[in-house]
Amino acid sequence: MHRHTKPFLAALAAACLTAACASTPEPEPAPEPPPPASFNHTLSGDALFAFGKASVDNLSDAGRADLDALAARVLATQDIDTVHVIGHSDRIGKDAANVELSRKRAAAVRDYLVDAGVPADRITAVGRGSVEPVVACDGERGQALIDCLAPNRRVEVRAVVR
Repeated sequence: MHRHTKPFLAALAAACLTAACASTPEPEPAPEPPPPASFNHTLSGDALFAFGKASVDNLSDAGRADLDALAARVLATQDIDTVHVIGHSDRIGKDAANVELSRKRAAAVRDYLVDAGVPADRITAVGRGSVEPVVACDGERGQALIDCLAPNRRVEVRAVVR
């Protein structure tokens, strides 16, 4: 071996050992999951309640499935601050009776959610009567009017996270 080769090989070996011992950079941490999102859910009044009624005692299979899915979604959402349950009615009948019916429907949904495990102190329930319609149905009469106004008979649920 040439006499200049030994120092060169020693320097090369030292450089390789230094490079091998150098710490590898830490991998970047996984991104934070997105914050939980507030959500709105509309329940069909006709799927939950008989016309002019506010009891959930005789729910249809579809109505029960919708309420159960809503309860599961609320319970699975982290950091729920408040769940607002807002009942609505159609315009058929007297205003005071519609407000009371919509209030009772909101209370029935609130009670269902509480029975499913949602903390009662996180839920509000109010009735708005017919003041926030989603359809007008001008010119309809009788059963055609009742059928046309079905979208107005609803319960809206607004889950708000912290």
